[in-house]
Parts: sequence; C-alpha cells; structure tokens
Amino acid sequence: MSRIRSEAVFSDGALPDGRVAVVLSAHAEELLGRDAAAITAYLERHPQASPAAVAATVLRTRRIRRHRAVLRAGGRAELLDALRAVQAGQAHPLVARSSRTSRAATAFVFPGQGNQWPSMGAEAYRRLPGYRAAADACAAAFTAAGHPSPLPYLTTGSGDWSQTEIQGAQFTHAVGLAQVWRSVGIRPDYTIGHSLGEVAAAYVAGAIALPDAVAVVAARARAVERLAGGYAMAVLATPVGDAEALIAETRGWLEISAVNADASVVIAGERTAVADLVAAAERRGVFARLLDVDYPGHTSALERVRDDLLGLLPAGEFAAAPFIGSTTGEEVPAGTGFADYWYRNLRDTVRFDRAVGTARRRGAGVFIEMSAHPSLLVALGDLVGDEAVVIGSGQRDAPFADTLAANIATAAAADPQFTWPVPTGPVGAPLRGFPNAPMRDVHLWAMPKPLPPVHRVVTAAERWDPVTHRGGPVRGRRIAVVELAVPGSPLAGRLRAAVTGRAELADPAGADLLIAVAPLLDHPDPAEAVDRLADLLGAGLLDYADHIGTACREVWLLTVGGEQVRAGEPVALPAQAALAAMHRSLGFEHPEQAFRHLDLPSWDIDAATAVTAVDAVLGPPSVHELALRETSFGPQLFVRTPPEDAEPGAAWPLTEATLADVVITGGSGALGRHFARYLARRGARRIVLLSRGGLDPAALADLTATGAEVIAPQCDLRSAEQLAAVAADHAGAGASLLIHAAGAATFGDHRGLTPAAFADTAAAKVDGLTRLLDHWPLRPDARILLCSSVSGLWGGRGHIAYAAANRLLDVLAGQLRAKGRHAVAVRYGLWRTDGVRSTITDRAGIAAIEAAGLVPMPPEDAIAASLRAHPGDPLVYAADQDRLRLFLRQEPVKTRHRPTDPTPAADPDPDTPAVVRAEVAAVLNLDAATLDLQTSLLDLGLDSLLALDLRKRLLRATGTSVPLATLLGGITGAELIAGLDTRSQKVETTRD
Repeated sequence: MSRIRSEAVFSDGALPDGRVAVVLSAHAEELLGRDAAAITAYLERHPQASPAAVAATVLRTRRIRRHRAVLRAGGRAELLDALRAVQAGQAHPLVARSSRTSRAATAFVFPGQGNQWPSMGAEAYRRLPGYRAAADACAAAFTAAGHPSPLPYLTTGSGDWSQTEIQGAQFTHAVGLAQVWRSVGIRPDYTIGHSLGEVAAAYVAGAIALPDAVAVVAARARAVERLAGGYAMAVLATPVGDAEALIAETRGWLEISAVNADASVVIAGERTAVADLVAAAERRGVFARLLDVDYPGHTSALERVRDDLLGLLPAGEFAAAPFIGSTTGEEVPAGTGFADYWYRNLRDTVRFDRAVGTARRRGAGVFIEMSAHPSLLVALGDLVGDEAVVIGSGQRDAPFADTLAANIATAAAADPQFTWPVPTGPVGAPLRGFPNAPMRDVHLWAMPKPLPPVHRVVTAAERWDPVTHRGGPVRGRRIAVVELAVPGSPLAGRLRAAVTGRAELADPAGADLLIAVAPLLDHPDPAEAVDRLADLLGAGLLDYADHIGTACREVWLLTVGGEQVRAGEPVALPAQAALAAMHRSLGFEHPEQAFRHLDLPSWDIDAATAVTAVDAVLGPPSVHELALRETSFGPQLFVRTPPEDAEPGAAWPLTEATLADVVITGGSGALGRHFARYLARRGARRIVLLSRGGLDPAALADLTATGAEVIAPQCDLRSAEQLAAVAADHAGAGASLLIHAAGAATFGDHRGLTPAAFADTAAAKVDGLTRLLDHWPLRPDARILLCSSVSGLWGGRGHIAYAAANRLLDVLAGQLRAKGRHAVAVRYGLWRTDGVRSTITDRAGIAAIEAAGLVPMPPEDAIAASLRAHPGDPLVYAADQDRLRLFLRQEPVKTRHRPTDPTPAADPDPDTPAVVRAEVAAVLNLDAATLDLQTSLLDLGLDSLLALDLRKRLLRATGTSVPLATLLGGITGAELIAGLDTRSQKVETTRD
C-alpha cells in the first residue's frame, strides 16, 4: 500500500519496548491456565531458561490454536508474573488475550488535529528505525518543496510553531507510526482519515504520492493560518440533536464541525462562544473538552479562503486504493480530482461515523489509531461496539514504547493467522524437557453427554386478534409527530391536533415518544413501490432515527393500509408494508428505544379516530404491532400475536401434471438447486433453472442423474428482452410449478444504505418476478411458490433492505391470490445450506440471526413443509422456541437509569456492588475497599481510554453494555450500580 519500503524490525522477536512475545495457545480457554502453570513449574526448575528461549521453543514446537494469550516479557520475573496471571485467569498489563477464529480486515485510522504536542515523536524517532526512516523521508519532501521541516516539532520541546510545522509534524508522525505497524506484520486493508488525517490515510493507502501529500498539508495549513485567532473547537459526548440545542442556547457563532459517532460531535466557532458552550455542557453532566486548535475547521468560515486554497492545492487525481475519507464517508474512487476534494475536506462537516460504517460493511473488525494520543477511540467504541478490536498507538504521559508494544500484542493476538517471528540470537535449540501443549482430558468410560436438542421444522401462521386497548397516562408525556420525507400530510395534522390537550407536543429532540407518519404511497404495484422508496431514501426517508433525543423511549411508525388484517380486506399496499419492515429493522440499531408500528385504515381519518390512534400509541408498552380498522361497531384495534404452530394443510399432490414443467428462478443458487433436487427425485419431468450465470456442469450432471430433463439457460430476469427470448425457446406449454428463489442481499445500518443498494435488493425479489410473470406462460392450474423470509415480519439488525424486499414479495403473493392464482409466499427461517448461510454470514453475521432463536433447517424438511395447501402465507422455520419467545416477547425495553434518577426500578442484584467496586478499582488502580461510590468517576480519574476498558469489563462481568457517554457524563459509582440492575436488563441484553 504505502510508498515507503516495509522494514521488518520485528524479525528478531523483540517488540518496540524490547520485550519478547511469548505466545500460548490452546483448543479450550481453560487449558491456557494449565499451560501457564506447567511453564511456570518448568522455569522454576530451569532458572537459566530465558523468555526468548521460551518464546522460540513454543513457536518451533507448537502450532497456534484458537484461544491465545500473548505475554510480553523483558526478563524472567516479568514472564513468571504474567504466567501466574494467566494461570489465575486474571487481567495483566503484559498479557493480551483473544479467541477470534477468523481474521478480520484491519483499518488504520488517522485522526485530525487536536491531540498533538511538541516532541511527541522524540522517543519513536530515537528508538525505532522504521519510524525514523519514514519521518526522514517526509521531512525531505517538505524541505524539497520549500516548507519547514516537521522534525523540530516532532523531536524537540517548546517553540514558536507555524501551522505548516504543526500539521506537517502530525502528518509525519502518523506516517511513521503506520510504518512501524507495517514493519511488525500488521498491515491495513483499509485506511480511514479524519480531517487532516485524510492526507496521511490517502498516502499510506497509496492513493496519493508523497510530494502531493506534502503540498496538500501545506495548503491546508496556510489556509487555516489566515483564519487563526479568536476561534476554538471542542468535542462533546452528546448526540447531534443535543449539540444543536446547546448551540441554539449559546450566544455567538457556532457550528457543528464533525460527527464522530452517535454521541460524539465536534463544534467550532468563536472562542468565547465555544468556552460558554463547554461550560454549559459540563453543568449538564455532558463530557466536553477543548481541542488544541484555534481556527474554525469544517465550517462555513472556510468559504472565505476557498479561492486561495484552490490556488495552493496540487493538480492531480487519486489513484485506486482502499482509502476511506470522512469527507464523503465512502471509499474515494480513482480519478477523483484533488482540488475539489481537498477543499471539501477542510470545509465540509467531517462524517467519521459514515466512514467507519463503510469500513465495517467491508469487513473491518480491527481499528488502529495512528496518533501520539488517541482521540477517536471513544467514537470508534460507540460505532463498532465491543465485538471489534479498537486500539491506539501511543498515549500521552505513558512510555511510548510500552504503549505501542501492548497495542501491537493486542492486534496480533486477535489475528489467528498472524505470523509470529521466532526470536533470534543466543536462544539455541528448543528447550529440553519443555512441557507439551496441554490437551483436554476425555474419560471414555464416563456417562455420555445428552445429545443436543433436535429442533423440528414448524409451520406457523400470522394472526391478528382484536384487543381492548386503553390509553396510558399522558401527564408529563412529550410527543413529537414527524412526517417522513414528504411533509404536508393531513394525517399528521390530525394527529398533532389529537396530541394537543392530552400531552405536550414537542420537538423530536425533546420528546419521550416519537410518532413517524409514513408518506402517502398508495400505488399498488410493488415494482413502483421499490422505485418510490429508493427515491425517498435519498430524500431522508429514515432520517427520523437520527433525530431521536436522549429522553425518547418509544418510536411509533404510522402506516396506512400496510397490513391485511382481516379476511376480505384489500391486499396490503406494498410501499406501506415495506416501510413497516424497514422500521422494525431500524429498531435493532436503537436498543434503548422500543420501535412500534400502528397501521391505519385511511389517510383521511376524522378527529375521533385520530384520538383513538394516539390512545393506541399511549397504551400498554407490551404491544409492538397494532392495526386500527373501522368496523360496524366503530374503530377496533387488532394486535399481531407471536406465531403459533398452525395446521399445515394437505400436501400438494406432486402429480405428473404438477411436475410437468417446473421453473425455478435463482437456479444457480444453493436454495434453487435444493428445490430442483427435491422435485427431480419426486418425478419432475422437466426443470428449467433460470439464473444470470447458468449452472456449472457438475451441478447440472448431479440433477440430470435423477432422470429429469434439466435446462439451465443464462437469463437475467432484469432484462425483458432476454427473458422473452429464453421463454420463446423453453417455456413450451407453460409452467406447471414456479419456484421464485432468486434474490440479493444488502445488509448494513441505515446510514450506509444507499438508494441504489436498496433498489438492487428489492428489485431482485420483485422486479424479476414481475417480468417473469409477464413473459413466461403459466398453465391455468399452475402453482406459484415465492421464497420469502421471516425477516420481513420480524426485522433484524442490518436487515432494512432485505426485510423490505421480502415484505414486498409477501404483498405480491397476496395480489396473485386476489387474481385467482395458486400463489403462496413462504416466510422461511434459517436454511442449513452453505450458499444461503454465506449470503447472510458475510454481511450481517450468522450469530445475530441465531440470537433470535432460529436454527438452520434441513432443506428437505423445509421444502416439504412449503409444498402444502396453506390458507395464507406461512412461516416455516426451526427454532429454539424458548429463545424465540424471548426474541418476540412483547415487553417494553427497560429504561436505563440516568444519573439524575434517584432510585432504581428494582432492587439491584446483590453481586452488582461488588462487581462495580472491583472493576472500577481495577481500571483506576485504586483500593476497592476504600473506593468512594458517591464520587463522580471523572473525579476519581476516569478518562476516555479508561472508560473503554471499564465498559468492556462491565460487559464481561454483568452482560450489560454501558454507553460510553454515561460513563463520561459524571456518573457516580452508586448511580452505576443502580443502573446495572441485572434483572431489569435481561430483556435489553437479549435485544442487543
């Protein structure tokens, strides 16, 4: 990637701090302690054995296994101390652990200004040859271009520094650190830049040459020098909406400068205004910190220097490289012009949150910050959660080499494919008599373990039951009514009028209940719905999720005609049904709010019906899916109940007539092939498999071996011309059985969902089938089976597009039945099929789906359950029913305790005080017995880095993830204990 040659300084096995890495690994985590005990005993018997000899022996005689512990040791005493910690299962500063089974992509993260200081690179320049070589190369490029060298700022103390020297030094330091990481064998799959850090990120990735990078740094520095003085910037641990509210309440000019995470923003403006805002934030218990910057970066003030900046920037274009910029939040494509991009880099709001989201969608699971002191780790922790590895490089007021070495060990331990160098020097042959890797004892005469439960495939039905639903208390409630993408809905006006007088009508930022009103989308064509929803996505259709305030606990979506509740009702409107599915999936991104749905019968409701609707959303919190319908007795509410086993109906007679001409879309996919194999073995005479790529010869031979005639033409269902041509050649008398198994999958949170990606996912399900029905003849009694998903009804984290596409397919099945066709959409659970699993695994994570209780279905059983006379669209799945009931349980999300809440909702778990005392004391290096629980954690010494460590420890000990903003918001130990009531958090943990 980088233009700098990689120099392997780790080849002798020594880390930057001079310590040796001793790598222990085992098949089971408990065996690590046994291994540590055996090595400890060996060292006590052989005092001459050095850490380097132990490290070399382990690497030469053992292979790396799943559970790993990396011990850094500069001598026998340190090694023995670390071994005893592993043996006891205790945390230790010289031990890094990991049990990851696959390598995640690595992203180097380059922050902007605000965390630099003179001499920050002195130790690295003196001790690390790779860093020094990279820094010298950068310094030579600066001086060759007529700019001052960055080395004096990097390596000496105080001075009168220009912006060119400061920014040049930060660029050089980041490049040098990246070279050190590369030299130890940890290389970036992606680079992410934040403001000034984008220049280093682009250079390290290979998107820009060093002379051009230097020119960009110098141009930015000159531009901001002209604005320096009288301005300031500050970081706030609060959502954008709350920051905007603070700005509105503060005198003077201020703007949002950067959005780093859901609860981390940077503001810029006049110095006095920034100071006043920081003070106001701190009075409210919001973490706020001034940055070491005296210009208003990423604000409208930069427009004054636009022409000057463009004149200073180099001409040229970006080369192809995996560089993700926070200017756009996306990978910067080759051919992008320098001038406009680098101006926008300095002028536009930094969207670091979107850049990280892009990296996550591309598989990044390790994020390493290239800076002297971390400034983005808290934001990264909020964005990627605890499942990713988030580390820095250095830390102010801590020995640089020690910090860097510890972080290198953490990153290397997390990579099961990392190549550990064998220490060289006077280590000699492997140590004689060294203990072997421990193995798990297996007692063959022991009683056999019970077999895992067999989860049968069940067929369930969707059901709506009438319900008497009384409105809840309204005193003190603050309700906001917002319209999605297209304002001016008369329905929204009626709802606001119904709220007025019953509760306070509030802005979204201050509301405790948010009602989002769907746009008027009533076209019955599902293909048209795909286009309209894609257009509205680009217009901010899902932006309501970004305006949820800190007090909000419920978010209701109101659709019209989005559900078919009773027999005889019209088929659901496709766009409304799809939007409800998107809303359900959106709720998984916001575990602290309950996302609920109410479907109305009409956009033109009267005042009384509007009051009934408001009463419904104020009703019992145990209800998530409601529908309001007009009956002869007046408005009636219906509730969707969790699925129950249903009578599957008689099996379809797989007669000669039914199996005469089978057509399967998605024929080259695993699901399509399973259907083909099942039907061929049961007498299908002729099977046409439609797919864009056709079928490979081996798969085709497997199917034809059954005796069926199998035809697999290449056919893109998106092309009407190609489809018509294939139908003319192969349709014959028409299909007797049509299986629609084609589809595409796009997974990711809503901020990364583009209109094009949504359209591709939905069109693969809907447009292809519509065209097929237009061009492929069907026999009068033909049966149609559409392969849908429970995701359309239940949603899932990252399933916004996927859930909507499947819900549209359900609607299409209903429309076909209304036209007299034998059509059914089967909402499947999880398939036991490598191809289907990989579609979901690579993008959303199989664990997230199995967390709902779904388990993989045997394909034959699932298909057999599908081919029956279902009265409606069934659900076919296998599940751990207890876990599934928890997932679908209609209970409120427990409210997390805020620092201002004087009493907990229930008695805390008796172990919680001891856990909190122990973990806080461990993080802050205090005596647990004397820890003052009434003092703010900030006053006890908690900072952003320690908060990350504390959150991980609390998650491991209690199963609850505490928001970083809470830990950094002035909370006391006593308040933290109240908020960690384990019994009140069980449902919340399940949802997370």
